[in-house]
Amino acid sequence: MENLRQFKRVVIDLGGELMIEHKAFQVDVKDISLGGAYIESKVNLKMNEEVELRIFLSAVEHVVEVSGRIAWLKGEIGFGIAFKELKPIDVWALMRQTQTENAEAF
Repeated sequence: MENLRQFKRVVIDLGGELMIEHKAFQVDVKDISLGGAYIESKVNLKMNEEVELRIFLSAVEHVVEVSGRIAWLKGEIGFGIAFKELKPIDVWALMRQTQTENAEAF
């Protein structure tokens, strides 16, 4: 199977909060890239649904806040979010969190 991803994914295990229609749900962020993230959660979502994601970083005191849409669903255990755009400060904070070289991670 061909990998169609535009950006390299980095495995992480962080807590997050998903906002859907002014409701907050606790989620687990399992991997991330510049283009999106894989989330484990039993929240019932639909393809292309618009969401807001907050990721609580532990290595630096920063909360990544990003808008996106549901890009794919993995049964009842998780889903992929395609980001609209990450801010430069969020990219910097994620690189610090993952402790990887720029070329390696993002």
